Amino acid sequence: MEKKALRVLVVVWSITCLCGSHGCREEERIALLALKAAFDLPSWSWGSNSNCCSWEPIECNPTTGRVTELMISGLRPFYFGLKTWYLNASLLLPFEELKSLYLFDNSLRGWIAPEEPNLLSSRLSKLEVLDLTGNSLDNSILPILSTIPTLRRVSLLGNNLSGTLHVNGGFNNLKELDISYNAIDAVAAIEGIKNLSHLENLHLDGFHLKDAGTILQAIGALSSLRILSLQENTIEGTITAQGYTGILSSLAPLTSLRLLSSSHSHLSENISNQSLCNLVKLEELDLKDNEITGGLPICWRNMTSIRILNLEDNKFTDNVASSPLTSLTSLEFLSISGNHFDIPSSLGPLANHSRLEVLLLDDTKLTIDTKVASSLPRFQLKVFSMSSSLPKGFKVTSVGFLNHQYDLRIIDLSSNDIRGPFPAWLLENNTTLEGLYMGNNSFTTLEVPSLTLFNLSVMDISNNGMRGELTTEFCANVPNLRRLNLSANRLEGNIPSELNRRKSLLVLDLSSNNFSGGLPVQLLNSNSSLFLLNVAHNNLKGEIVFFNDTLNRNLFVLRLDHNRFTGNLSIFSSHVEMSVFSIRNNFFIGKLPRSIANLSSLTALDLSQNQLDGVIPQELCYLGDLEYLDLSYNSLSGPLPSSFISRKLSHIHLNRNKLNGTLAHVLPNGSDLVTLDLSENEFSGSIPYWLGNLSQLSILLLRGNSFDGRFPKQLCSLKSLSMIDLSENNLCGPLPSCLGPMNFSRGNADDKVDSTPYFSSEFSGWSPWSYVRTIISHGDSMYGEMDGGFQVPHTVGFTTKRRFDSFKGYTLLKMVGLDFSCNQFSGEIPLEIAILQDMLVLNLSHNNLTGHIPTSLSSLTKIESIDLSYNNLIGSIPEELTQLNSLEVFNVSYNDLSGAIPSKNQFGAFDESSYYGNHLLCGLPLSNDCLTTININCSATKSCAKAKEEAFIDRETFYISFGVSYTMVLLVIPVVLFINPKWRQGWFHYVELVISTCQSSFVTCYYYVQDSFRKLSNC
Repeated sequence: MEKKALRVLVVVWSITCLCGSHGCREEERIALLALKAAFDLPSWSWGSNSNCCSWEPIECNPTTGRVTELMISGLRPFYFGLKTWYLNASLLLPFEELKSLYLFDNSLRGWIAPEEPNLLSSRLSKLEVLDLTGNSLDNSILPILSTIPTLRRVSLLGNNLSGTLHVNGGFNNLKELDISYNAIDAVAAIEGIKNLSHLENLHLDGFHLKDAGTILQAIGALSSLRILSLQENTIEGTITAQGYTGILSSLAPLTSLRLLSSSHSHLSENISNQSLCNLVKLEELDLKDNEITGGLPICWRNMTSIRILNLEDNKFTDNVASSPLTSLTSLEFLSISGNHFDIPSSLGPLANHSRLEVLLLDDTKLTIDTKVASSLPRFQLKVFSMSSSLPKGFKVTSVGFLNHQYDLRIIDLSSNDIRGPFPAWLLENNTTLEGLYMGNNSFTTLEVPSLTLFNLSVMDISNNGMRGELTTEFCANVPNLRRLNLSANRLEGNIPSELNRRKSLLVLDLSSNNFSGGLPVQLLNSNSSLFLLNVAHNNLKGEIVFFNDTLNRNLFVLRLDHNRFTGNLSIFSSHVEMSVFSIRNNFFIGKLPRSIANLSSLTALDLSQNQLDGVIPQELCYLGDLEYLDLSYNSLSGPLPSSFISRKLSHIHLNRNKLNGTLAHVLPNGSDLVTLDLSENEFSGSIPYWLGNLSQLSILLLRGNSFDGRFPKQLCSLKSLSMIDLSENNLCGPLPSCLGPMNFSRGNADDKVDSTPYFSSEFSGWSPWSYVRTIISHGDSMYGEMDGGFQVPHTVGFTTKRRFDSFKGYTLLKMVGLDFSCNQFSGEIPLEIAILQDMLVLNLSHNNLTGHIPTSLSSLTKIESIDLSYNNLIGSIPEELTQLNSLEVFNVSYNDLSGAIPSKNQFGAFDESSYYGNHLLCGLPLSNDCLTTININCSATKSCAKAKEEAFIDRETFYISFGVSYTMVLLVIPVVLFINPKWRQGWFHYVELVISTCQSSFVTCYYYVQDSFRKLSNC
């Protein structure tokens, strides 16, 4: 009878589940539509079906049809920007069976509570999970939430909570609380939650722990804690609490802890033998990215339950063979990357760790194990990573355990000293391999695996110098590749068109090889799935034709630079969502079409070093997302369009063209410009005042134009300037004293100069955490990422050390210089110029500067090159300049300097070309001996009185003798000529001959001097 009744009950229950609910309740459907309107959700976001239980962000009880879970996240900011707003809590009242409510990332500023204070608690009597992460809520939300006693999990991460935190009343049954990344006082926060005796999970990330001892003591009282997260905290002072010293030791009372994370917290303590020893139930310990020193405590041998141990990027020093790691056989995940562990290449000490699946040994040098392993390792890894940033890594032949691994999904051996042919055997042993990262090694040839690797989706073997060809067999054996990076090798031959048959292929980087022939059109047409294509720096040639109707519309990044392609810019007639387009250094011809506006998503455009002509169209200014523009080394002409500098443009390179006109109308729409290079064009007029409004400007290059007028004082407001070149123009007037406040300090300019757009392929790479069961997510732990991105080759030309150089990368970041040469500046060199203490290059040559060389230049302690040649400077070379230990080039030739040349320190290495044209300078390396040279400019080397004493003749005696002799000659000659007629006739004939000769010589001399002056003044 009982069995029969049970069967009836089961049938009734089944019928109820299948047929009892035909959709959500009407009152809940109406409330959901009201919420949809409040969040202003698009019509497609929840669907048009009248049954709201079928809407994607909603879950219902299959029996009652009541809503049990509701998720509305990240949509309000998308439609309304970042404006904060209030949600009427009454809209939630109909959901009486609601258990989980997710409202994260919605810019909520607060809730308008219902009229009756307890109405929420009476209606939402089953609400257990409330996620309000990433809003703008303040402390006023806490009294409202405290009326809901059923809450078990609450997240207020990343809001505007501040001051003292009061959590009591309805929070007494709370089991999980996340108040990370708020402005709450840490001590006050702990005081507010110390009475939550049922709390199991506590997240206090992103706090400033000023009184860490008090805080840790209060945390220690939460005896029910199972998860404690203290990531990215700032900890001050020495921590002593409950008889323990150090933050890790102070957590000893928390014997129920299963997970402890204190990564990125700058812990600098020396781990003691008692640290964490009481936490024998610990399953996951994350101490990543701190400064913890010492060896692992012996007592950690008792942590037999630990599955996940992350000690990455600390200063641990230990021998793995004798460390507690040998006893932790429950480990599934182990990362000791970036430490100083001594580990044998056979991994013998870990041979018994049969559960180990993820092993990360990046920047850990293996020691060669000379002993033969007694037994094969019991583990079968899924992830093995041993990338290196050391000068030399290890040789793959010394890691013998890899020969016995057959279940690897991710292998990262990049940046090591692996030599020989590409290890195809490693791929053949692990047929389930998903990601292979072996870039930056020393493989000799590209070997093709004999098996078809259906799971392999990412392969990076770039920068190895491998020779050979990319064969059709290789393409066939990796049919499901998503990303392939073979850049920076020596591969040759044609690019196989079979690559396009890989419908899954999204990223293809074949740059910096020796591929020849044409580019397979299949890689560009609509059948291609490519998201990024990079074939730059090869020997490819042929005409590139972009057909509007067959072009791949998904292509986001296209790099064809540094090849021999021909064609025109017909691609601009296509409507594609391309963000990066680079054809630098090819043979493209034609004009910039007005249809360039079709590529409205362009962020970086590089058309430099081609044969383009015509004017720059106004439509180029319509590219509102453009950040990087390089049209240099072409034959573009005409004036710049009005409002040429758009809001987002950070780097503009228009040098080496034939552009003309003034810049008065080229007004910027924003202030994000970092680089402006207009050098070697035909611009004229004055330098525009609006340049002073570009507060982020770091590099200003106007060399080789026809700008005139004075130096605009508005430029002195550019506090971020690091390089300015105004040379070879017609600027005049004095150098302004405001040059000093420009500061020329690198400051944060490094980030801005290097802020050339980096466009990744938008793939997150792989996470080792996805291969093990974890208690808490670790979104920041990403390894082996190959983004296949494109960084703009930001290059800037500048004259330094008597030559014109191109600066890019690290050298560009460190370059600080000022070049005002070949102008008509006059007056003295301002003393304030010495304030520019980070300057490496100072060039004021070929001007009309006067006065002395300022002794304050000795403050330029980093200066490497000073050129003051071809001016009218007087006085001596200051002895203080010998303190400039970094000075490599010093040129003061063709001035009016006098006195002895300094010979100390590096001045002894400068040759005579540094001092040509200064006839009153003496001393080495010149042949003029200071002992026999009369120094007319007494003040330059010694006092006038002393000069008078040391002269080889008395000046007064000389003047008297000369006057008497001159008078005698004037009297004697007329008397003699009057007495003797023949002498008188000969004398007049001689005078006539001298006058005619001098007249002819004078004309010749005049033109010689004029020609010489023209040559000297020509820069």
